[in-house]
Amino acid sequence: MFYLIQRRFTNLYCEQARRLSITMCHAGEGRHPVISLCKDLDSRRSLPSNALVGGGNDNLFFESKGRFIIMKDEHKTKKVLIEELNSLRMRVAELEQSEAAWKETHGDISERMGHYFTLVDQPDDAIFVIFDRKFEFINQRFEDLFSVTADEVCNSDYNPLTLIAPESRDFVIEQIKRGSRGTFSSKQFEFAAITKDSRKIECESTVIFIPYKWGVAIHGILRNVTVRKRIDEELRRERSDLQLVLNSIPTSIYYTDRNHRFIQINEAFSKSLGLPMEAILEKTIAELFPNLPTHQVIHYEKENNYVISTNHSKRGIIEMYPSSRGHRWIQTDKMSYRGDDGSVIGVISLSVDINEFRETEEKLWYLSFHDVLTGLYNRAYFEEEMVRHVLGRLFPISIVVVTLDNLILVNKSDGIEAGNELLKRIARLMKVFRSEDIVARIGGNKFAAILPLSDETIGEQSITRLKNAFTAQSKDHQDPQPVLSFGIATGAKGCHLADILREAEESTG
Repeated sequence: MFYLIQRRFTNLYCEQARRLSITMCHAGEGRHPVISLCKDLDSRRSLPSNALVGGGNDNLFFESKGRFIIMKDEHKTKKVLIEELNSLRMRVAELEQSEAAWKETHGDISERMGHYFTLVDQPDDAIFVIFDRKFEFINQRFEDLFSVTADEVCNSDYNPLTLIAPESRDFVIEQIKRGSRGTFSSKQFEFAAITKDSRKIECESTVIFIPYKWGVAIHGILRNVTVRKRIDEELRRERSDLQLVLNSIPTSIYYTDRNHRFIQINEAFSKSLGLPMEAILEKTIAELFPNLPTHQVIHYEKENNYVISTNHSKRGIIEMYPSSRGHRWIQTDKMSYRGDDGSVIGVISLSVDINEFRETEEKLWYLSFHDVLTGLYNRAYFEEEMVRHVLGRLFPISIVVVTLDNLILVNKSDGIEAGNELLKRIARLMKVFRSEDIVARIGGNKFAAILPLSDETIGEQSITRLKNAFTAQSKDHQDPQPVLSFGIATGAKGCHLADILREAEESTG
């Protein structure tokens, strides 16, 4: 009887063979590897690689070049040895099943990685994938950072080490070797890189080693930390020299300790707070501005504590910061501040004043929903509110419409300015409505108000207040006097407020 034992499991059997005093041999082309019992262990070493081993009765023998050499086992019977061989065969089957399962998982992961590459083309960080010693994928941020294109670097002729500074290449190679020894392992390190146009940049890299296709791919994320590295290098110098550097930077830079006290700042930050540098140092933001709301102080300290406890940077924090000139909107990046022994002792913050941007943004929002001439809401906002109220529970809802009937006549006789003045007077009259009512200028000469939880009686009362206010106002103004008409309509739950508005406009005649 002959048994086929796969070559890749030779090491597993050798240990068992030593204990049993058996020899494992591999057959040549078309022959079967077999096992021979050997009494003399030294004789095993001379067995040819194509030796064939057989068994008969209570002896086992091997064949070599047509000669049969019989050896007896003085320790175990052939039956026992065959049973142990069967056990080994079962172990082989188990290992084959494990290998098949691994290959299936490996293929699934490789397929998922292929789908994933298409999803990472727009992040802020540079992303790359290296496989088989070449770039498999780079995103747009990577192209911008190194001044290269995907077509240029994603081919077998391009060596990824080209983008690594000579002084960092050995270090990076060693990091990759260490990381690739484990499955799904990750490494984080910093190194110097070189762009296509020979600029040197400092990079912070996080790489993950994952199964891909027929091997292991390196999936990496790069960040340009050149500015941060420059700051870290300056921290190693004398404080006076560092202060000169910080003061030359127009961006606000400030260092705080674990107790949130300012321990070093630059002139830009001092100017942004409107306080002298000596008044800021060794103080907390709460001590500098005692009237600062508690929730704002808590938010500020929470962001700092996160950076200190996790040693992770936080970027793009938009917050309102106090100053002697009032509150200012700033965007801040925070990173850990390390002492000489490498421990985190505080936070470094870089802030950019975005107050003008926020003010412009707020103005644009205001203009998009307000009438420039009267300051009331415009028709766009009024229609949004009608949609919102239809879905609410504030029925019945009344809509009041006020029309300035002689606007065109005044424009022709007295000029546009006189007509605009009449519109402003009507806008001031609309203040008689409640604070919860939505008042807007919905047309050239039309004004309207949404009155939640108001039946027709409440709407009529609002029109009466308007007329009384108009009469009182007219006594204090000379000609031209406005000519007004009023309309009202009320809707119940389930109605369309656009129809109610149309009904109110038609009733103004």
